[in-house]
Amino acid sequence: MEQEKKVQGSLVGAFVVGGCIAVAMQVVMMLLGSVLPAEASALIPAISLIILGLVGMVLVLTGVYAKLNEIGGYGAAIMFCGLVDAASGIFVGETMANKGDRSAGVKGALKFAVAILGSIIVVGTVLGLALGAAGNPGAIATATDATPNPGPISLLYAFLCAGIISIVGQAMLENTPLPLPAVILIEGAIGALTAVFGLFGKLEALCGAGLICTVVDAGGSMVAGGTLISIAGAPQRTVITIIVMAIVVLIGIVTGNILVNRIEAQQK
Repeated sequence: MEQEKKVQGSLVGAFVVGGCIAVAMQVVMMLLGSVLPAEASALIPAISLIILGLVGMVLVLTGVYAKLNEIGGYGAAIMFCGLVDAASGIFVGETMANKGDRSAGVKGALKFAVAILGSIIVVGTVLGLALGAAGNPGAIATATDATPNPGPISLLYAFLCAGIISIVGQAMLENTPLPLPAVILIEGAIGALTAVFGLFGKLEALCGAGLICTVVDAGGSMVAGGTLISIAGAPQRTVITIIVMAIVVLIGIVTGNILVNRIEAQQK
């Protein structure tokens, strides 16, 4: 009974933390939409993700993110700010294990990024290219869908969408032997499948940050980007997504370096 209550608590924590992070990013997206010119609207998700990464940096450095991890589990890990936490943690671990060699920390963080994000980028892009070349209607609809965001109610949709994604991931962690990286890749694959069947664009427009700030969106975005390259020779979406991922990983490395400096200062 005690174990069952603990599992239920972790699922609720994942749902709430994941949903709240998404709502915060949705507010940022809405604010950016009100101040940026219309021609820059396509960049709002990318700018918001970078801002989320910077917020993650602050939360990690202040110790708040560690508490979010305790409460939210997968709900904290799956978000782009969770990517900052993961990259910084690996940087610190590898650096300290190699007697302060920061190059080892950089290699460790990049290895993590290539293994997880690189897999999603390569598989999603190749799948999108193939589907576009084959004229798959679902992938083409995903790549070209421009359904408008529903406005303020998107805050509710963002909370529910991110919460559900988080609780599904937490459930996999609790009830299967799968490690965190495997669960992340599975959810990236789920995002890719929604693109294959033409659902991704509609879900992204409806849920906004509830989808965009998770790895599920990364899988769908890479398929959409690959499809656009195939049918229109337009690499912009793919390039922007890769650049955002790279920037967020870099933020994680910088965060880890600051943490190492703190540790070394304490040891003196």
